[in-house]
Amino acid sequence: MSKKTRYFVATAAAILAVGLTTGLVASYMGLPVAFTSAAGPDELEYVPADAAVVAYANVREIMDSQFRERFRQFEPDTQERDEFQQKTGINIEQHIDSVVAAMIVDGTTQTPTHSPKGMLILARGRFDQAKLEALATEQGEAEMAIGFLEADLIAIGGYDAIKKSIEAKFGRNLVSVNGELMTQIAQIEGSNAWAVGRFDAIAGTAPIPSEVRSYLPAITLFSAATHINGGVSGVFKAETRDEESAKNIRDIMSGFIALAKMQADSHPELRTMVDNLQLTGEGKNIAVSFTVPSELFDALQQLKQLEQAR
Repeated sequence: MSKKTRYFVATAAAILAVGLTTGLVASYMGLPVAFTSAAGPDELEYVPADAAVVAYANVREIMDSQFRERFRQFEPDTQERDEFQQKTGINIEQHIDSVVAAMIVDGTTQTPTHSPKGMLILARGRFDQAKLEALATEQGEAEMAIGFLEADLIAIGGYDAIKKSIEAKFGRNLVSVNGELMTQIAQIEGSNAWAVGRFDAIAGTAPIPSEVRSYLPAITLFSAATHINGGVSGVFKAETRDEESAKNIRDIMSGFIALAKMQADSHPELRTMVDNLQLTGEGKNIAVSFTVPSELFDALQQLKQLEQAR
């Protein structure tokens, strides 16, 4: 992959890192829910019906949150981010309002496409159109492309993925007709970062304990949603193909939670977070929810400062 192409790959990675990979949206569990036509952000009008996974982040809300302010001082080196801004004219903190990402299905095999060509990222914000167009022209033929769908909305991804997005918009072949995904999205609205979809699309890359991995083929759908403000709260859900599989996974996860609570006895600063872990679900459904109050972050910061002072 050429250096010019990598700038466009960096676009996707950088934007998603802000909103979707904060370490809080772990997309490996989910559950289908009830569909409403109003579900989801407006950008879903550009997501094709055969998307295998859809994710969203309200980047502006996350950037303006107290959580973000608490950890700004611990951010890594900004050299790559500065280089990205120089090339694209995009300051992620200031110019990006929201991001929608989708994994597109291969039309010939009906399987999710994990390569850059199969990824579609829709970023809404304020952009230097002339600078981005010049960079796209300079890049020429590459794995990643960029297109202005609206004055404040850009699409980043493979050429075929962007073409399919535009065709879906005008052909009305949108994700809104995908009952499985839309029923999931409808139930997690209000979260400022989420991901939903078919579990097989992410099973190969999700950080899943080895004890659970043998049960992966039984999981069909997943959703993960989090809300970031002063603290962090979230829920991860899954639906399995049968009740026995769900029961087995719930039993394993119950053991993990019990072990975590035992270990938290020697780490009082983590006890509040562990106590807020809740495992629920019945039938074919599994759900794990958590809450991390802002007071815990204060305690962790104080602990870190004490260690640094030693």
